[in-house]
Amino acid sequence: MFKRARSWWVRVVAVCGAVAVGLLVAGAPASGAPATGAPVEREQTVRQPYDFVNWGCGYPLEVSGVLTHVFTLRQDPRLEGELLFMDQYVFSETYTNEAGASVTATGSGVSKNVPARRVGASTWTFTFLQAGQPFTIRDSSGKVVSRDSGVLRFEATVDVATGEEVGFELTVSGPHPLFDQDTCKVVAPLLGTASADHQTARPLGSTDAAMGYFEYLPPSYSPDGDGSPLLVVTNGYGENGDGSAEQLSNLLFTGVPRFIDVGGWPTDRPLVVLSTQHVEDPPGFDFSPCDGVDPWGGSCAMQLQHDRGHASPAACTTPAEIHDFIAYAVAHYNVDPSRVYLTGLSCGGFGAWEYLAAYGDSQVAAAVPIAADGRYAWASVGCALGDVPLWAFHGGLDDLVNPLGSTVTMENVQACPGVDPQAARLTVYPDLYHDGWDQAYSGSRGDDIYTWMLGYANP
Repeated sequence: MFKRARSWWVRVVAVCGAVAVGLLVAGAPASGAPATGAPVEREQTVRQPYDFVNWGCGYPLEVSGVLTHVFTLRQDPRLEGELLFMDQYVFSETYTNEAGASVTATGSGVSKNVPARRVGASTWTFTFLQAGQPFTIRDSSGKVVSRDSGVLRFEATVDVATGEEVGFELTVSGPHPLFDQDTCKVVAPLLGTASADHQTARPLGSTDAAMGYFEYLPPSYSPDGDGSPLLVVTNGYGENGDGSAEQLSNLLFTGVPRFIDVGGWPTDRPLVVLSTQHVEDPPGFDFSPCDGVDPWGGSCAMQLQHDRGHASPAACTTPAEIHDFIAYAVAHYNVDPSRVYLTGLSCGGFGAWEYLAAYGDSQVAAAVPIAADGRYAWASVGCALGDVPLWAFHGGLDDLVNPLGSTVTMENVQACPGVDPQAARLTVYPDLYHDGWDQAYSGSRGDDIYTWMLGYANP
């Protein structure tokens, strides 16, 4: 239930491979196998300019680039019907933020004598070995920020009869510092904010809280004077851990804590942000009743936890955990108890729904559950769920957590007497699957949840 952003250079390499495989497929006859007899020899140059807006770092970046390939395709003289392939490529793309600051990513490489091996009637595996400098990042003055070099090896298996890619595997050798890094974090000093400087890990046991968490204190925060508004963020199942310093980093894979970590969070936003990590203690939530449930196995698991009364071991953050953590936060930080807000994605969004059913508006002024099932909370308390202003998000194509978990729940709340439509909002992204949190948290589709939340306060 989580998504990690792919490094930019890995995306570029994947594009190179896709283009190469496409040309190889185009060189094969309709039967799916290269023709025997006359040797195959062809050279082709492909130039692909592109422009788009990238929100992967949490803020808009204008991307402009061009990718150029020179391909050579020939028959392997050693093996009848087998192909060899060479690709020389070069690319350059520039990322520009709203303030006009920019970085440029460039790369080049060559793949020689790539074998095309038939593994089925119409299925071929292409093995690429690319050498060169696959990725270099420079600032606007041309200074190198980071550089990768060495060999990339990837295999792509394609059914040439249908054009479907049925397998892809990438391995690397050589110094590739960007391979395991979030590229957004690398360029944050040039394009992003200094939000990461204000976020601190608070492992389980290092504070009086019963959960480990990341603490973000905005520059406007002061331990004295007027309290800051507080946002509590609950994690998805894939970001669970044991609360230790090492596993707390799972929270940085996605959502709000990631955007803060990679400089994608405006430092003038006044919210104190505390991002919690759920510990499945002891491990071993019994998912077996949901075996074979397809689609929406995630909704099945959420119903199991609800029906079991959130007893340990719980797969998702529980209502009691959220309640106790908010109480801890209000007692230990200079925050305004009338301006406490709650959001969670997937498993954490389910925890938020269940918390609202159990505790209502006793602690929070507004909530934003994302890609989670709220039908079980609705079944428990009905219109009382609308005592807290709600804005629910869901991907319309979600095949893990049923979109009805948001749509039916919010339609029911909206139909309750006296509910303000602005305080019971529903946004469905029709083209998304089990995601949507990065779009909601970044505002990439025009939804400003932060201004909306800050418009509400408890009496």
